[in-house]
Amino acid sequence: MAESLTVLVVDDELDVCWALETFLRRERFTVVTVGSGTEALRWLKESKSACHIVLVDAKLTDIEGVELARLIRTETPCVAPVILVSGYFYKDDSLVQETLRSGVIFAFVTKPFRHEELLKAIHAALSIGQGSTSMVSSP
Repeated sequence: MAESLTVLVVDDELDVCWALETFLRRERFTVVTVGSGTEALRWLKESKSACHIVLVDAKLTDIEGVELARLIRTETPCVAPVILVSGYFYKDDSLVQETLRSGVIFAFVTKPFRHEELLKAIHAALSIGQGSTSMVSSP
């Protein structure tokens, strides 16, 4: 299923990008990694490749992940589900809840996460699409 699907990973920690890229490639996704919100917006505006899922870290050096998710919706042609990944926020945080309800993000996954949890959120996003919200988090 995932052979031709592209995941954009936005994280300013190189180790996190590497780990996610390695894991997702093993799951047969095509992976693009960028280290900032600015790079993500540029790639989404300029890329000729389709993006099927966007994984956004909540705390980037140049922009908050929630704001980046909003900009992805308003300033790029990208309609791919955005999954917010965070070691800073928790699933019951009011900002996370509001952002999920509004549809700006499709799912929320807490760091550290198990690979199965992230895959569950990705597959839910791919099967359900952008029309509803989901929340996946580690205990």
